[in-house]
Amino acid sequence: MSPHFNPVMIPYFRFVSVLFFSLTSFLCFAQDNKEIDSLLAQGDRYLYVDWDSSKMFLQQAETLALESQNEKDMGRVANMLGSLHYVGGNYAESMRNFSKANDIFNRNPDKKELAYALNGRGLIYLSQHDYARAIEIWERCIPLNRELGDDYGLGKSYFNKSIAEMELKQYQKADESLTTALNLLEKFKEKPLYAMALNRFAKINFELNDLVKAEEFYTRVLNIKPEVTTWEKTFANTGLAEIYLVRENPGKALQYGLIAEQLAEKAKAFWDKERATKVIAIAYENLGDYGNALKYTKLNKAYSDSLYSENKNSEISYLQLQLTAADNLNLLREKEIAEQEAAFNSKLAITLIIALIVTIVGFLLYARLLKQKEEINTQLEAKQTEIENQNQKLEAINEEKNKLFSILSHDLKSPINSVKQLLEIEEKGFLSESESQKVRKMLIRQVTETDEMLSKLLRWSHAQLDGILTNRVETQLAPMLQDQIGHMEYQTSNKNIQIDSTGLKSPEMVLVDPQQISIIFQNCLHNAIKFSEPNSQIKVWLSDEEETYQKLHIKDFGIGIDAEKLAEIQSQQVRVKSTDGTLKEKGTGLGLQLVKQFMDKNQGIFEIKSEVGKGTEIILSFEKIKRETPSNQLTS
Repeated sequence: MSPHFNPVMIPYFRFVSVLFFSLTSFLCFAQDNKEIDSLLAQGDRYLYVDWDSSKMFLQQAETLALESQNEKDMGRVANMLGSLHYVGGNYAESMRNFSKANDIFNRNPDKKELAYALNGRGLIYLSQHDYARAIEIWERCIPLNRELGDDYGLGKSYFNKSIAEMELKQYQKADESLTTALNLLEKFKEKPLYAMALNRFAKINFELNDLVKAEEFYTRVLNIKPEVTTWEKTFANTGLAEIYLVRENPGKALQYGLIAEQLAEKAKAFWDKERATKVIAIAYENLGDYGNALKYTKLNKAYSDSLYSENKNSEISYLQLQLTAADNLNLLREKEIAEQEAAFNSKLAITLIIALIVTIVGFLLYARLLKQKEEINTQLEAKQTEIENQNQKLEAINEEKNKLFSILSHDLKSPINSVKQLLEIEEKGFLSESESQKVRKMLIRQVTETDEMLSKLLRWSHAQLDGILTNRVETQLAPMLQDQIGHMEYQTSNKNIQIDSTGLKSPEMVLVDPQQISIIFQNCLHNAIKFSEPNSQIKVWLSDEEETYQKLHIKDFGIGIDAEKLAEIQSQQVRVKSTDGTLKEKGTGLGLQLVKQFMDKNQGIFEIKSEVGKGTEIILSFEKIKRETPSNQLTS
């Protein structure tokens, strides 16, 4: 400590610092608050019209709120970000923001914003099909909005409640809730929610087979001036197409369906694309245009598959978010206890400083207190270090569990989709009796192989719960690869692709983990089939020219990979954005990530060569057995 430092001045320095910070914050607050209000208004304006623009305005508002450290502003921004991510289909991020706003406005009472956050949470429960909990949330919002005299918020709560009641097939209750909502929203016809309520009224009447009334409400939506949002025009046009299908007027149904598809594309709405393409496919089929019917059936299936994948990912993310929130709550409690202890010690220190002015005894007591404070700070630092270590361990465990979830979902998706496609083809009656028998045999074999693969994966994942382990043993590659080629029979026959495996004749033994290598082979073969053109060939062979490694080559003659994407695959250890296959097959981007990770764990080498339009070759190098070293070792 400097000999010129006077401990008595500490409270004075603190007071001056706090005063200076308060004055500076006050001068900036008014301007920042106006900017945040303006940005939030712009974000709300573009929410259902231009999602990207809305996101830009809300991110700017979030930056200002964080800079100002004003909790209420952060809560208002969190509410709007919750709505933004809900419209965009990212339900986990939406729930995170609404929960943040909910906590803020419980601490800083604001009934209007609290009702908004509760309403958002109800929408997330609705997306997770937890309709009873969603209704419970909106029944909590209704008295809050009544107390505020907020007719628009009250109309929103009744409208959302009616959707949950419709999903539970409680049409009478849904009709009553929607009628109440529409009466409240008559004063807000310029808001998107008014058009949403009319659309839902039309949908209820359609479900009750009152086509005249359904058509009347859909037409009212399309005749609103100024025009409603693209989202609501899409819903109304698709609804009219459904009505004309029931009336056996496929020409009119097709007309409305094609309009709906164009609008859905503009709105980037997968759910509306799926609904519109389904109507269009049926209309073409009824008109006898089977070529276009097949085209839109495939499009509908692609959108359905995408929605299925997104919904499952949202559910998993939502559960993980709940687990993380529980962990964070425990850490927050520990932090609050530490802050309370620190506050107590700070008050005690100030008392001793005052005593120092009066007497030398006070000075001695203050010196003693400083020593105690240093000891407490040391303990707090040790505790903080312990918490950080625990956090790192939790993050590592979560990362390993996420990898296991990715492996399980990725490896099961392809065979399940194959079974689903075969069942859909047979159900639609596209097959002769002999073809049906062949398909049934193929189904039995596919299900048997999938069941066997699931059992292996579950046993393996159970053994990996404490972290992914790699158990390398002596293995011959050729039989394992032939097994995986057999598992791909449906995918290859569907695209009429021949796999030339005549080069798989090497007797060499390599050191690998068989389960992980099966996952590597499956993903490499799946990618080769996915990006090969129909009626083409894939070559698979082994080469032993190197003394240390045996090389496996998997070469397709498909669409290839451009230089930019190839550089991204070779340089990064994170998931690369998936590209659609030659028949619009979807992917998750996990395949090559798993291959590269497992090749590293097996001390192998991953290489990829590709040229656009000429195909791709993957080269996997595995360590050959050296008889002078142990043949079985465990690495983690």
